[in-house]
Amino acid sequence: MYVKVNLDKPAGISPGSAAPKRNKVVIIDADDILVMPPRDGKSVNMVGNFVMKTGAKMIEFYVTKSKVSAPIETDGEEDSISIKQMFECQVPGNELPLKEFVQNWLGRNVIIIHESCTDDFKEVVGTTCAPLQMKPSKQDNNDGRHYALKFEQFAKSAWLPGHYTGEYIFQSPVVLGFGTEITIAKADGYQYQLPATAETDAITVNTIDLDHGAFVTLIGKGGAAPLTLPNGTAGAVTVALKSGTTWTALDGAVLQLQVFKAGATTYLLELSRS
Repeated sequence: MYVKVNLDKPAGISPGSAAPKRNKVVIIDADDILVMPPRDGKSVNMVGNFVMKTGAKMIEFYVTKSKVSAPIETDGEEDSISIKQMFECQVPGNELPLKEFVQNWLGRNVIIIHESCTDDFKEVVGTTCAPLQMKPSKQDNNDGRHYALKFEQFAKSAWLPGHYTGEYIFQSPVVLGFGTEITIAKADGYQYQLPATAETDAITVNTIDLDHGAFVTLIGKGGAAPLTLPNGTAGAVTVALKSGTTWTALDGAVLQLQVFKAGATTYLLELSRS
């Protein structure tokens, strides 16, 4: 829930100056998303990680840093104002891989994630219900060669671009073998596909080396008697679930957790389940 607060001047000498953009942008096929992290009660901050469908991942592409723009537009009459999110960038060259990229992303519903070199968050443009589509144009003359890619919402919404502090998902979830004990490690990523089981048992965490504040995702696989994660001590961590309600790893069920370290104790706090 949003509580009205004063909006002070941001920190810095010139807080409204341009923020240099990173030259890599992430594009996601909206059809590849299993779970999009929900927004908190203030409707902007996205809590948790994106969860991709089996075999899917985010895709990264190069852009010219000075040619990145992420504006919004609004229109509508009183009591019916809509927001239109957009993302614009320029990709240099005219090589075959670039042409194939443009050709094969044309007509797809997509989500864009971009970031600047000065912020500690990423911005998510587009939503699953109001995704973007690419509208390319090309320049090839004495002044230069490049494709200008404009990503635009055709379905308007009431949402600003999302504020995302989760991870980029460039690899499939770690598929865990039979058993209830799991190890959560940075090297493995942040998402874990649990096995289907014929006998119900409680999940425990052997070790966890993620930093305070990191997000962890568990994905259920079901089976005749799915695994469960109860509230309370689970091996090396203490699990705190909403209302103390045990999570059951049904096929396709997703549990988003956040690492919270308090002295010698590591907690996994539930953010959302679906």
